[in-house]
Amino acid sequence: MTSRTPLLAGLFATYFLGSALASPAQDLFDQATFLIGFYYNGPAQVQSFRDLRKTYQPQLDSLCAVDKDKCGYDAARKVIQSIVQNINDPFTQLMDNAELANEQRYGAGLGPAQPRIGVWTRQVPQGLIVVESFPGEPAYEAGIRRGDVITSVGTAPATPTTLSAAEASKAAFNLSVSRQGTGKTLSLTAKVADQAMQPTLDINNGIAYLKVYHFYASQDFSTAEHIYDAVHKAEQAGAKGIVLDLRNSLTGYDSEALLAAGAFIAKGGFIYNRRFQGLNETHTLDNAKIYNQPQGQDKQLENQVPNPILTKLPVVVLVNRYTNNSAEMLAYFLQSAGRAKVVGEPTAGALAISGNAEGPLINGEFVAVSSLKMENLDGSPFPARVTPDVLVPQDLAALSNGRDLALEKALELLK
Repeated sequence: MTSRTPLLAGLFATYFLGSALASPAQDLFDQATFLIGFYYNGPAQVQSFRDLRKTYQPQLDSLCAVDKDKCGYDAARKVIQSIVQNINDPFTQLMDNAELANEQRYGAGLGPAQPRIGVWTRQVPQGLIVVESFPGEPAYEAGIRRGDVITSVGTAPATPTTLSAAEASKAAFNLSVSRQGTGKTLSLTAKVADQAMQPTLDINNGIAYLKVYHFYASQDFSTAEHIYDAVHKAEQAGAKGIVLDLRNSLTGYDSEALLAAGAFIAKGGFIYNRRFQGLNETHTLDNAKIYNQPQGQDKQLENQVPNPILTKLPVVVLVNRYTNNSAEMLAYFLQSAGRAKVVGEPTAGALAISGNAEGPLINGEFVAVSSLKMENLDGSPFPARVTPDVLVPQDLAALSNGRDLALEKALELLK
């Protein structure tokens, strides 16, 4: 994902003249269909914005049939979501203000803005299995770890809905948690997370375990710099290998993922292939420095780390079906360079595309559009996803019994 770039109003104002005063729903529909149809450059077959409007206008008209002149944004949002679902592109989506605010917080090294207990979970027959528990947040402080199963929230069965409602209440609530058959009840209160999604490092039995949750950055925070610092610490501690865990990792900024790769490889890069000729950009990694070269222009230094390192330690990268976009890219850079073995599941499928969240839309939201095709420096396209060297399917039953099969395989490879 590239950095956010608001679209200039004058660029698309011409296309709204026919419907500017029709209704709030019509205005939002016209704006979103223009952005999707005009900028989309991903793998799906997407109509031009004019044809998109012809195809989906009847759906909007049906929702607004009662009072078309007063039809609000919610009606248009339903149609836009339908368009996004039919495109079925893992990058293209409608983003609300909360999601955008969270990305900005991630870039500052913080957790999301909503109160939470600090776990990511998956639904299983027994309830919710914890796949991530964030240090410094209420669940972790209470002893909840990856592999624990939340069986009930208060008096209700544990589901994503009941857990979200309890977190949103801002009041203390009970969780029933089971660890390999042994249960306990905890009282937790959700809070806004601070510094809970930065990379973490653990070193055990000579192996460094580096967990990365996203690839966002800002003027005051850099995911890549934290990765370099972790690699420094691993070498200083005498580690004999590194497990780089990108499972469940969110996206971020592509150049940040490339910069992070510089802790393991000296050179690499990618090309942004835009829909419009003359706007391609080449991003190259050269010894912990990133250079940006727009087509037809000189190469310029884009970013670098203050404390570089190029480790020779063996590396295994863990991925799963939730490893997304920029996180997929780091795994791909190391795999394609022959620098690391990748273990786990095929990734989310947003590796070959990138883009911006265009907007703001007139309702204050944004629409993320796959406007960039990712290419290697030789001009060949990126694959759609990362295919592991060693396939280890997700096994939540094994995880609930205390076994992380992908991590076990990584440790086996490093030995």
